Amino acid sequence: MPKDYTFEDLKPGILLLAEPFLDEPVFHRTVILLCEHSSSHSFGLVLNHPQDAILDSIREEKVMEEIPLYTGGPVDQTILQFIHRRPDLITGGQEISPGLFWAGDFEQAIEAIINQQIEFKDIKFFVGYSGWSAGQLEREVKSDSWMLEPATLDYVFDETPESLWRKVLYQKGGNYRILSTYPDDPTLN
Repeated sequence: MPKDYTFEDLKPGILLLAEPFLDEPVFHRTVILLCEHSSSHSFGLVLNHPQDAILDSIREEKVMEEIPLYTGGPVDQTILQFIHRRPDLITGGQEISPGLFWAGDFEQAIEAIINQQIEFKDIKFFVGYSGWSAGQLEREVKSDSWMLEPATLDYVFDETPESLWRKVLYQKGGNYRILSTYPDDPTLN
């Protein structure tokens, strides 16, 4: 594991940033919000892969405006989840980082959107998720596949998906700042 990470750093509320040379197209330059981490499994949602689809396209009830969807990861594209920063409007969520909640009462979330009480800058919906079996994520971090950074509300909700990976690395400073400028395809230099 990189010397600036420990196994205790893997916990809900941590961002996993794919290293720039990760040879896995599905995770190319992804930023994953870790929502659960235990000795039996790990689970997270990709923050920077918006879909062309909208929530109405996967729900039978068509009463909402165009709610954007994100691909949470390659596992089980039938599962719909959400994160938010509005516990005053959506009860039952699990706080995974200060002010950042995973899940909660889905119907309350939809009602708050319909009633224009909540904006899309405060909530994100995901289909699918990213998952790891026991010890798998630790091994991947140890092999330098992922870099870690605590999630902030700005990173999760305010940064554009296209710039999120670079922005987080740049703000980490030092050698990470250099990595943030590395081209997508170095052969084109």
